[in-house]
This record gives sequence, structure tokens and C-alpha cells, in this order.
Amino acid sequence: MRRQIIIGVTLLLALLLSAAPVLAAVDINAALDYLKTQQNADGGFGSGFSPGSSISATADTALAIVAAGGNLADFQKGGETPLTYLESQAPSAATAGDLSKLILAAIAAGENPRQFGAVDSVAKLESLIGADGKIGTATDTFVAHTLAILALKSAQRPIPAASVQVVKSAQQENGGWTWDGTAATAADTNTTAFAVQALIADGEAANSEAVTKALAYYHGIQNTDGGWPYQNPSDFGTTTDANSTAVTIQASLAAGQAPSSADWTTAEGKTPIAALEALQNPSGGFAWQATVPGDNLLATVQALPALAGKAFPFATMDVGEPASPVVMPQTGGATLNLAAILLLSGLALAAGGYALRRRAAR
Repeated sequence: MRRQIIIGVTLLLALLLSAAPVLAAVDINAALDYLKTQQNADGGFGSGFSPGSSISATADTALAIVAAGGNLADFQKGGETPLTYLESQAPSAATAGDLSKLILAAIAAGENPRQFGAVDSVAKLESLIGADGKIGTATDTFVAHTLAILALKSAQRPIPAASVQVVKSAQQENGGWTWDGTAATAADTNTTAFAVQALIADGEAANSEAVTKALAYYHGIQNTDGGWPYQNPSDFGTTTDANSTAVTIQASLAAGQAPSSADWTTAEGKTPIAALEALQNPSGGFAWQATVPGDNLLATVQALPALAGKAFPFATMDVGEPASPVVMPQTGGATLNLAAILLLSGLALAAGGYALRRRAAR
């Protein structure tokens, strides 16, 4: 009997350890210190491809800081923080991608996106919901559509059934999704991760056909070191990269699977967590690939939430109803009220593209 108790306790401890957030072999403080070195004078962050700050990159970085347990107020440049930058830029956010990330970051930081920056970013996002359920502008990618679903979930707003169907209809036969949501483009790990998180956020069961096929897609292209590339096969190579491995870990977490479990351990004994941890440099920053060992801002930003054991959305908030709901007759969605239109007039639309190598990661 005593032997059975010992065995039972041992198994329980093993189960608890496998389900716990990771971070064990990662120097989180060093990663946060590295991010401080990348902050711009306006309090924001760039994408790593250009020096100027952007809503998208700053929101992503703010989410990474919060996920890693950092304090956004500690990230100051001349009194400016990531939150003050996002507040100042909120009126100019016009694409589904920017608005969604702004909403996700604001709520994760405890701010109501209906008032954040003196604009209602939730109403602006909902105004981009088309009659067919597609969310976004002409410059938004399919990834932005999935981010919009996650943002609506974070804000505890209704997610149109048609918007969810857009995601389900775009799944390819191999279980993956592609950045433009078409069947003509090959599936990639990054878009698939956001699609899985969006579906599960809406209530899709982790054992549903869509999620099961997506996880099978990941199992089929996992590298021997435990990580993933952007695509496989790919004209750009199939070496494990931090970004793709990180978002895939988030997809598995959303599906209730521990990325350090036996299910995700390769025949060589490698796990996704080990593959991602191996890419952290002494500086605290993460390399994009082992073959490109320099610090990479985007890789670091995407690695932290995954290693913290967090899938999107990180937090939810009842943001309440819009102050002045109005209707956009041509699309069937809500539109901006007159004050918001006057406020936004003359501002340029933010560019919504992605870098060729990691379009869908943003």
C-alpha cells in the first residue's frame, strides 16, 4: 500500500511539473534588460527592420514584457514608456492588425481600450467587420483577421460566427493556414498558430477536427531539435527559428498541451522548449536562428510569452458598450462617430505588411 502511495505521489508531481510554466533555463531578467536597450526615445519599439517605433512592434513588446512579469513603467526613456507611446498613437490606428494588437496590449496592461488614448479602439475594430465576417482593411492580412478575433475575445465582445467561419474555411488539407488565407499559398507555422489560438479563444474544442488537424500538421514538420521553421518545405530552408517555434508553442498551450511533454519530444529527446531556450544569447536577447546568432528583437519579443507559458489573449476585460454606436450601411458593421472621423481625418493609414521571411508572425 505504501509503495502504491509513493508511486501515486511521484506520478502526480511529474504531471504538475509538466503542466507548469517553463522559464527554468531562461534568463528572463537578462531578456528584459536587452529589451530596454532596444527602446526608442519616444518610449516605443521598432520592428527590428527599421529604427522607428510602430504601434504593432510596441504592442508586441509590451505584451512580451507583461507576459514575462516585467513592469511597463520600468521601461522609460525621458519619461516615455511603451504605454505612453501607444496612447499617443491610438488615434492613428486604422488597420485591424494595429487595432487588435493595441487592444490586446492595453487590456494586458489593465487599460480599457475604449478610453485608452482618448479613442474607442474597440469600436474602430468592430467597424472593420464586413458582412462576410472578414475583419480588416485592404492592407490587412489573414493574420490580422485572427488577431481581431483574439482582441474581441480579450475585450469580451461578440465574435461573429461568420468571422470564425472565415478561419475554418481557410484551413488547408494538411491542417495549416497561410498568411493570405488562400489555398494557392503554402501553409506556414506562424499563421497556423494564430488561427488555432483564435479558434480556441472562440470556444473551439481542443479535440475538434480543425485543431487536431493543425496539431498533426505541426507534428509532421517538427525538426529533430524540437523546433520549427516558418515553412516546410521552403525555398528559404527549414532551420528552426525562434519566432516560429515560439508561436507554435503558444498554439500547443492554447490546445491544453504541455510543449515539454512526451507528445512533443522528438526521437532525439529534444523538446520545443529546449529548442527555444537554446537560442538565447548571453546578452539576454534571442537569436532568430542558430545559423544567424546575433540578437534579434522580434525573436526575443515572441520568445518570452511562449516561455512564460502564455497563449493569446493574455487577459480579458469587460470594456462595456460603445458611447455612441452607429451603423455602417455598406458593410453591415459599426462605423466611427463624427467626432472620431474628425479626429482621424488627415492621418495616414498605418502600413500593415510583414517581412517576407516572417509575414505571418506579425
